[in-house]
Amino acid sequence: MRGAYEAKKSIVAPPAGERLRVFVPIWMDPLMTIHGDTYISSVLDALGADNVFADRRRAYPLAADLGAAAPLDPAKVEGRDTRYPRVTMAEVEERAPDVILLPSEPHAFTEADRQVFLATNTPAAKAGRVHLCDGRDLMWPGLRSLEGLERLRALIRPPTVIA
Repeated sequence: MRGAYEAKKSIVAPPAGERLRVFVPIWMDPLMTIHGDTYISSVLDALGADNVFADRRRAYPLAADLGAAAPLDPAKVEGRDTRYPRVTMAEVEERAPDVILLPSEPHAFTEADRQVFLATNTPAAKAGRVHLCDGRDLMWPGLRSLEGLERLRALIRPPTVIA
């Protein structure tokens, strides 16, 4: 295990250059994503990318989560999971991600879903940087994640080809 980590250590070294802004939905209908207090967000951070919804907590009730009602008093939601907010496509566009990663789980995003995101007014869509990816690379901690980091880094920061 130590040898595998040493061989892959450069993958998690902070890359040179600007940090890219990444959107990772985890469900399509309703559209849900991740807060900064998640393993997925930590993986993005290790790859030199920022989760565009890192600061967005899940609000209760659902109408509040979507900005259509006042949120419940914090005492009433104490102990509830706030790490997976529901968002709108308008919010995704406002957050302007450079890259959108569509994982294979927990919702199995499809090419049809990819086309929906490619039609958004985001830097990711304009640059064609909307990618389907293996959800296990983003969500499964353990030895497998060493290989996953390499695959994810190639999607987020593809190697530069010098002509």
